[in-house]
Amino acid sequence: MDCPRCSLELTEITRDEATLQRCSQCGGLWVDSADLNRVLLHANLPALSALGGYVNPDEIAGMCPACNVDLVAVEGGDKRSLHYDTCESCGGIWLEGPDEDDVAETIDWKTAEKEIVGFYRLFRRK
Repeated sequence: MDCPRCSLELTEITRDEATLQRCSQCGGLWVDSADLNRVLLHANLPALSALGGYVNPDEIAGMCPACNVDLVAVEGGDKRSLHYDTCESCGGIWLEGPDEDDVAETIDWKTAEKEIVGFYRLFRRK
């Protein structure tokens, strides 16, 4: 799979039966919705469907790395200041990485999980 932002091949991060895909250049994460819900529930957060958010049809979000259809931007958080992109076809989720100066070459599952949980804790705030 290629990064929807940089077009570089994504690197797999696996644990048990779950897999995340990460771009080593921009730090973005691609995660299957079932794996994301597992991460959220283990962190005592509600499932993705209960977190809310607002679709922004005007945002150009890129192409799904799994099935090459348009991604849809979903906004949330304080004053809708955060967003993630989702594929309406396969349900995959794209989370932007940190500022490009802060991107580590490689990260492990625990670090990726921490980034995901931190993002969705902020995203669910109203």
